[in-house]
Amino acid sequence: MSSDASAVALAALMDAVSSLRGEVAALARSNARIEETQLDMQRRLDVIDTGLAPISNLLAFQEAILASTVEGSAATHKWLGLVAPVLDRIADQSDHSRDAISALHQNVLRTQEAAETGQRRAAGIASGLEFIAEQLTAAVAESRKQQSADFATTGELISFTRAAVLGQPAPLPVHLEDNTMLEQFILNQPADLTSNDRALVDWQNALAAVSTEDLITLLVKQQTPSPTDTAQTRLLRYRLVAITRAKIEERGAVPPARSTTTRATDRSAATGFERSQELAELWRAGESAALYAEPELAGAVDVFDALESKMGLSEKDDAPPELKALHRDLAKRIGLGERPKLGDGRPAEQRERGITVEPSKDR
Repeated sequence: MSSDASAVALAALMDAVSSLRGEVAALARSNARIEETQLDMQRRLDVIDTGLAPISNLLAFQEAILASTVEGSAATHKWLGLVAPVLDRIADQSDHSRDAISALHQNVLRTQEAAETGQRRAAGIASGLEFIAEQLTAAVAESRKQQSADFATTGELISFTRAAVLGQPAPLPVHLEDNTMLEQFILNQPADLTSNDRALVDWQNALAAVSTEDLITLLVKQQTPSPTDTAQTRLLRYRLVAITRAKIEERGAVPPARSTTTRATDRSAATGFERSQELAELWRAGESAALYAEPELAGAVDVFDALESKMGLSEKDDAPPELKALHRDLAKRIGLGERPKLGDGRPAEQRERGITVEPSKDR
C-alpha cells in the first residue's frame, strides 16, 4: 500500500512540473511578442523623426518670405508713420484752438465780474471806513465826556472828604454815594442801627420776629442786585443788607457770602418785566417781613402809610375803600415797572389834599 501511494504522489508531482513548464513556455512567447511590438514602435518613431526634420528647414524659408513682404511694405509703413503725426497735430491744434477760445471767453467774463465786484468792494470799504471813523469819533467824544464826569465826581468826593476831616461832615448826594468808586464801601458798610429812616426802622422791627433760617433766606434774596434798582433803591438795599447780616451774626449764625457787585448784569426789558411782576405779587400779598426787606417797595409803603396816617386809622379799624383802591393802584403801577414814592419837594398843603405818587427813574 505504501509503495502504491508513493507512486501516485510522484506521478502527480511530475504532472505538476510538466504543467509549470508549459506555463513558463507560454510566458516566454508572450514576452517575445511584447518585445517585437516595442521594436516596431521604435522603428515607427524613427520614421516620424526623419519626416519632421525638413519642417525645421521650412520655418526658415517662411520667415524669409515674411521678411520680404514686410520689406516690400516698408515704404507704405513709413509714409503712414509720417502722415499720422501730422493728422494728430491738426486734430490737437483744432482742440486747443476751441479750448483756448472758450478759456479766453471765460477769462473775459471773469474780468468783467472782478471789475464789478472790485467797484462794489471799494464802495463797501469806503462806507465801512466812514462808519468806523464815525464810531471812533463818537467813542472819543464819549470817553472825553466820561473823563470829565469822572473828574467832576472825584472833585466832589475830595471836597466832601475835606469837609469831614475839618469836622463838618455832610451826607453824600445820591449820585456820589452810588458811584462805582464807592461800591466796595457800600457792600461792606456797617449796620446803621441808629437811623430814623422809616424803611430801616420798620425792617429792624420786622426782622426781630423772623427765624434765623428765614433771615438767611431773605438775606440771599435781599443782597442780590436787582435789574430794576434805581440809585436810591440800590443804596437802600445794601443798608438793609447790613442790618440783616448784623442780626444773623448777633444770633451766632454764619451769614452767606457778600455780593460782589451792586449792579445787576442783566438789565434787559424781559428781566425787568419779570422783576416787576415779582414785586407786584409781593405787594398784593400784604404785610410781611419780605415786604419790608424789599427796598424797591419802600416808596410804595411810604405812600400807603401816609394815606393811612391822614385818615387816622388804627390797627383795629377795617381798611376803607379808598385805602384798598390805593393798594390796588400801587400794585398795578409796580407791575408796570413804576416804583411809586411820595412826591419830593412838594408843599405841605399840597400833600394834605392828597397822596401823590410818581415813578422814580434810574440815573
